[in-house]
Amino acid sequence: ASRAYRSARRGRRPVSAHAASWRRARRGGGDLPEAGVGAISIGRPGRGRLVRGVALEPSEHLAVKSSSHGQHFGTAELVSLLGRVAARVAERSPGARLHVGDLSREGGGRFGPHRSHRSGRDADVGLYLVGADGQPVMTERFYDIRRDGTATQDPTVRLDEGRTWELLEALVAATETPVQFIFLAPHLEERLLAEGRRRGVSEELLARIDAGVDAERRHTNHMHVRIYCPVDDVPRCDEEPPYHPWVDRSQAAVARAAERRPRPASHGRRRGARGVVRVSSARASRGGPSGASPHSRSSP
Repeated sequence: ASRAYRSARRGRRPVSAHAASWRRARRGGGDLPEAGVGAISIGRPGRGRLVRGVALEPSEHLAVKSSSHGQHFGTAELVSLLGRVAARVAERSPGARLHVGDLSREGGGRFGPHRSHRSGRDADVGLYLVGADGQPVMTERFYDIRRDGTATQDPTVRLDEGRTWELLEALVAATETPVQFIFLAPHLEERLLAEGRRRGVSEELLARIDAGVDAERRHTNHMHVRIYCPVDDVPRCDEEPPYHPWVDRSQAAVARAAERRPRPASHGRRRGARGVVRVSSARASRGGPSGASPHSRSSP
């Protein structure tokens, strides 16, 4: 009541509690008003929230780092994707178990040391490792991989290029939950592309992986995977380019276009200095993200 009274005295339209909570959610500062039962990604990876996050649970083919407890939540789409690719690699290479680190907190938002991972669309995915005996190796921490393929922490452990290639191929081929970014150190990308060439894969697949992987020197011990906004979450989920040619974003594009349409004057009016009512240009021009910063695209 006091909020409405103050707004009336200032000549502004009263703001309902529902509208206020919606605005806070769009800015990443509050929960979305109740609507449905699924997880919802709001805002951008570097400035967003996650509502009703879904926990990534360990399985026969997937392990979650113990240090990531409480930070292993994502959208249902991301969690399902990780489970599917882990099972696919294990089917092709028995004994493989995917090691996954941080996703997001259950309610999203900021947590160190990441500059992203705030809206349920990011996951730190470990590289497959193999020991001197050729058997898969599972470590508590992600091991840094040097240019020669060996681990910095233990030279007897090295990158399992075969299984990691299969993981990369499965991520890029995902259609139900398309992947937008895979951040990976350049020397690791080169080793994996070389593995693909040894296998005789098509030039089209090599080109798709080369386009899907974003070279980032800090990612020497894991892949940072980011999915596109779930279609049902657009336009509350802010999505930025690139839009890969093999990914169909037509439904999301329709939702974004609808959000950019000017609001009716009754919803976007404000009173000027001389009492003249005019349409707010900020509302009319609201659209997708602009001026995207690299700080929202990657994480340490």
